[in-house]
Amino acid sequence: MLEPRRPEGLFARTTKRATCVLSLALVTALIESAPANAQSDPETSVHALKSSAALVAAPTPQEPDSDFQFGAASSQALGFTVFQHTVRLREAKTRRELGGAFLKDWFKSVSNTGRTWDDGGKFFTNYIAHPLGGAVYANIYRHNDHRRKRLETGERGYVGMIARAMVFSAAVSTQFEIGPVSEASIGNVGMRNPTKMAWVDFVITPVLGTAWMVGEDLIDAKMLGRLDGGTLRNTLRTVLNPSRSAANISRRKWPWFRERDA
Repeated sequence: MLEPRRPEGLFARTTKRATCVLSLALVTALIESAPANAQSDPETSVHALKSSAALVAAPTPQEPDSDFQFGAASSQALGFTVFQHTVRLREAKTRRELGGAFLKDWFKSVSNTGRTWDDGGKFFTNYIAHPLGGAVYANIYRHNDHRRKRLETGERGYVGMIARAMVFSAAVSTQFEIGPVSEASIGNVGMRNPTKMAWVDFVITPVLGTAWMVGEDLIDAKMLGRLDGGTLRNTLRTVLNPSRSAANISRRKWPWFRERDA
């Protein structure tokens, strides 16, 4: 029998407020890092107009990798999702719920979505492990957006890339929670205890996950970018940029691979 729903505690209220503050801080930091170009030099503007006219007059063949590779990104995200479920299947509580009617139990779990903010999970799981997963999904987006994958912090277009990565992370992490290959369908999280299908994972995973990716980008640019190639640099890249390392592995690259090295 389920316990009566308790009023939202101080911790839940604090975490929601902290999430809003972090989200605003992330957006502000990204906007401030973008290069100002509203009032460009007149000569630069003329040069840009001439360049644009030249491109229109003599268009070059479109590169085959100029667009977002949705199929590759989906495949890589699915691979990482399967890895996470493989880890979950080591838990007895997940294996116990594998029996029963698949569709009926899945839909029942999904129907309990969003009844509360906090799912009662461990702090490490909700605020470290899940954001790390969200950052992996965000990096998977970046790697498959061939127009923007080489962008560094502070460069024009970086803010837009981050926004797109957050949307992709939110979509894929939502699938991980309630989709056909999800915690709701594999292990039926939320079916017996509706509070387990709470908002915290839907919000924290993509928001803090994208902030995590930006933090890794800053570390990569400000600290690791100064190191020459070698074992030390590759080790630090792997350890200090864990989400990018995991995303690299999902596309069959070395964990320390960077587009600028190619």
